[in-house]
Amino acid sequence: MKEKIICGLDLGSSKACAVIAAHTPGERVLNILGAGVVPCSGLKHGVVVNVDNTYRAITSALERAEEEAEVKVKSVVVNINGNHIDGHIHQGSERPRAGREITPEDVERAINSAQAVSLASDRQIIHSIPLDFKIDNRTGVENPVGMEAHHLQATIMLIAGDSAPVNNLKNCITRSGLGIAGAIATILCPAESVVAKEEKELGCVLADIGAQTINIAVFAEGSLNYIGQIDIGSDYITYDLAHGLRTSLQEAKRIKEKFGSAYPDNTLTEDIEYTGVDGQSRNTATTRQINRIIQPRVEEIVEYISDEIKKSERSTLIPGGLILSGGGAELRGMKEMFSGKLPDFPVRLGRPRGIKGKTEMVNSSDFATAIGLIEYALKDEKTTAVHTAKSSMWSRIKMWFEELF
Repeated sequence: MKEKIICGLDLGSSKACAVIAAHTPGERVLNILGAGVVPCSGLKHGVVVNVDNTYRAITSALERAEEEAEVKVKSVVVNINGNHIDGHIHQGSERPRAGREITPEDVERAINSAQAVSLASDRQIIHSIPLDFKIDNRTGVENPVGMEAHHLQATIMLIAGDSAPVNNLKNCITRSGLGIAGAIATILCPAESVVAKEEKELGCVLADIGAQTINIAVFAEGSLNYIGQIDIGSDYITYDLAHGLRTSLQEAKRIKEKFGSAYPDNTLTEDIEYTGVDGQSRNTATTRQINRIIQPRVEEIVEYISDEIKKSERSTLIPGGLILSGGGAELRGMKEMFSGKLPDFPVRLGRPRGIKGKTEMVNSSDFATAIGLIEYALKDEKTTAVHTAKSSMWSRIKMWFEELF
């Protein structure tokens, strides 16, 4: 069967990341063809604030990925981020039936009933994800199609966002001459690329640490049960270093990534030379001094994530532990810091799974969202980058089930 070429475009507050991959139907592995990463100053907290800067970043990231992959991209699957996005669980009304077998049309009507909620005129539904079906008095039914019942009821996770930020993001992409094959809430993407199905079934938390935002997803019994966002990220560590060392943000970022550590280790220390804020004067700091600036901010990040987990009211249902992803998770010592502060949770660093080809380009948490965009699109048969023909109702129902189960 002919392979499909798909491009995931991760637009964040510090970078634009494009990953191009090929997928052969029936295979479980993505073949990474190329990737491009460039700085992006057009977004703040995941929302477009400068169309020109965002447009240039998109164009540049795509050009680099296309050159590496030796293919031309016509459309992309893009992430939607920002604190305007929220998710709530909704339950539809029980739909009486004549006791005959449940059809895909019955399921679609039950889901439509659950998503029939009143939204403000400036809000729109981004995702409607089935969590559970109830037939007669039985709950926990994953796929009711083909079963006989007198009543059918659906429970869904409804993810919604403000229309203006979503449209502004899409306008930046279409201005680049690209089609939009799909627009997916950011938190759903790394969950596809770094979290195992078994972890979702056991119950786990994903914390995707970006430059200016942290996205939280809580899974219980295989289903997405809670999403949250924190308006803080790894850039704040850079700001602290720039202020404490009296240097530029660029130099602070270099120091953080090359010498910084989130976990206290006072046994090792060395002198680090760096340029002052004027770009000329030479200064010196020890790694101990650098890490004493970094660690309080990381501790704050841990506390925010811990509070968000408590807010989900699922903290006793996640023995699968905490998975860290995103560029902020790459800071040395992050896993150890989280493990020390949250001893009740196993903690691991999430890396993209199920990839081959040019894996050395994308084998870090930085690429979890871009790769997850591609994997999510492959499950969504309505995405034009993957399937050009209009999907049938049964195909859409299958996609809904596969999305969670």
